[in-house]
This record gives sequence, C-alpha cells and structure tokens, in this order.
Amino acid sequence: MLIASLFILGIYVAQATDLDALRTFGEVCTAHGYRFEAHNVTTSDGYILTLYRIPGKEFVPIVSGKPVVFLQHGLLDLADTWITNQPCQGFMFSDAGYDVWFGNSRGSYHSLGHVKWNYTTDPQYWQFTWQHMADYDIPSSISFVLQLTKQQKLTYIGHSQGTLIMFAHLASNPSFIDNLNIFIALAPVGSVRHMDVPMFNILKEFPLMKALEDVGVYEFLPNHHENLLFYEVCYRTGLACEDVINFFAGVQVESDNTERFPVIMAHEPGGTSTLNMEHWQQMADYLTYKVQKFNYGKEGNLANYGQTDAPVYDMSKVPGPIAIFSGDLDRLADPVDVQWLESVIPKSSIVFNTVENKFGHQTFLWGNATAMEYFNTVIQVANQYKGNRFFNH
Repeated sequence: MLIASLFILGIYVAQATDLDALRTFGEVCTAHGYRFEAHNVTTSDGYILTLYRIPGKEFVPIVSGKPVVFLQHGLLDLADTWITNQPCQGFMFSDAGYDVWFGNSRGSYHSLGHVKWNYTTDPQYWQFTWQHMADYDIPSSISFVLQLTKQQKLTYIGHSQGTLIMFAHLASNPSFIDNLNIFIALAPVGSVRHMDVPMFNILKEFPLMKALEDVGVYEFLPNHHENLLFYEVCYRTGLACEDVINFFAGVQVESDNTERFPVIMAHEPGGTSTLNMEHWQQMADYLTYKVQKFNYGKEGNLANYGQTDAPVYDMSKVPGPIAIFSGDLDRLADPVDVQWLESVIPKSSIVFNTVENKFGHQTFLWGNATAMEYFNTVIQVANQYKGNRFFNH
C-alpha cells in the first residue's frame, strides 16, 4: 500500500510540475532547443568558476565570429536566473545572433570550487565579498571568454550586484573598458542608502551576519537543489514565492511574471558568503553616499589595505560606454541612489539612460511578457555598440 501510494504521488507530482523546475541549467537549454556548454575558469586567487555558454540553436551549424554577450547575475542569484523566465534574456540574445555566456559568482551553487580549499570544510573558502568578485572574478571570466571566442571585445550585462562588481572594477582599472563593447547595467547598484528591502531592514537593526560568522556559519542561503517541495507550495498557493522574493528583493509589482515564480524559485537561490552579506549590511548603514571596500576594522584594514579606513571606490573614474536601465519601483536599487550614481559617473560615460515604468528590482529578470519587451531595447543598444571603438579613459 505504501509503495502504491508513493507511486501515485510520484505521478501526481510529475504531472503538476513544469519540467523546467526539475531541469538543470543545461537541460533547460536543451529542452528549448539551444546548445549548451560549461567551462571552468580559475581566478588568480584560486577560485574555480563555472561559466555557461549558449553558442547557438541545436541542429543549426555554429557560426564563428558571432558577437559575444556576457550576462552576470546579482546577489544571492546564479546563471539560471537568465533562462528560467518566459521569455528569457539568454534565449532572446541567442535568437538575436549572439554567442551567449553566463557568469556564476564565487560561492554560488555552480561555482563552489577552489584549488586549495573545500567549501564544506574550510572556512577560508568563504572569506570573500563582492569586492573580490570585482577584483578577480570579472577579469578572469572576461579574459577567458575573449580568448576562447577569439574576440577583442564583448558586451557585458549585469543585474544588481552584477553591475556593482563591474562599476567597482572599472573604477579601480578604467582601462578594462577596452575589453567591452558596452556595459549595460540593469537595476544598477552603487550606494544603497535608500534601499527598502525587508531583509536589509532587519539587518540594520540586528548584526545577524557577524553573529552567524561568530558561530561558524560562513555560507548564506546555500542551494541544495532540492526545491521540488518548495515548487509545489509555490504552485499551489503562490504565497511562498511572493513572500520569499519580497523579503530578499522588495515587493513584487504588477509587471512581474508571478505565474512563472514557482519554476524560477525551483532554481533559486544561488547562495553566497556570510561575509558578503555583512558587506551589504555595511553598505546599508553608510551615512554618506559612497562605494566602499569591506571594513575589517582598524587592525584588519591595516592588514588588508595598509590603511586604517577601508578604501572608497572613485566612481568619477568609471569609463563608458555605459547603458543604464533602472526601475521606478525598485526598492533595492532605489531611484534616489541610482540618481546619485548617475551624477558621479562622468556624463560622457553614460550613452543611454532610461527608467522603466512599473519595474521593481526583479522585473528586469522575471517580468511578464509585456514587461520583457524592454529587453528588445537592451538588444538594440547592444547591437548599436558591437564592434565599438568608444574609449573614455
């Protein structure tokens, strides 16, 4: 009787579940008719990142010399975020004739390797924040893609933290723009003084991340890829998905594809280090506008930076071309904070700037069919600057 009941339950779950919720990144690509590749890249500080690639459609000869686009996810996310919505950015760019690459930040589900440390047993593995992604992940990933594709430049598209790490890297190394046709920033993040997200509002009151590290919890929201039950709860009620997304990224808006949330959340979260979350907590507590490296305290700063204060990134050194897509209802990349970022980046660096109406933070990734029409403009901007010879440094 028990075996029969389990068998019936298995049939029920299979029938109720959108198969994309059960598929891996590569399986989603293949199921929708796209080729898939995975490549490992080792950063100069020893982290092993996994990059994903869609070189084109299945059963269609691969054409060499395609323009290259690199999509970089944000905080607590992973590459799956670009292919789980319908329509999705990854497939749209492939259909537009691009060689599409996806980053997976260190510490996220697909990038948990290191040449020396084991992420499950070595606390040293987790001693990184987004500044290390900016310093190491960005140059290693972009260099690898350009070398393999034999291209001189690519188009970089970041969402949220994916924009922050590129802004930080360009502020520290302006000549890196020579590797990019254009930097397209979706829900751009610099200062987050006006961020109004439940999770970060709690962190303002309680130093939870430091407390977690003190008791040996170094990984934040790991993805165990066992999200079928969560999918079923989302599918049946819709409440779990909306509540979770609201907690971590701010309230949903009518432009979000809430019907697709169960599938999307079956792939989420990507996970990150507790130290990275502590860095975000520091950012939320700043009393002035700034983009600053992690503050280890006076002694820690001396050891890491050779000075008592954590260095501040000079956003006035960020070169272009940059295209900015922000949302009027974004509670993480708040419009006031975005305006500050736009005011300190050289005006000549920003070649395109638009505010999307009724867009929240995740709408840029998980918008409904009407909202996702904005991405046609993203592709148009990318087309305009592919083969770009614009320099501003």
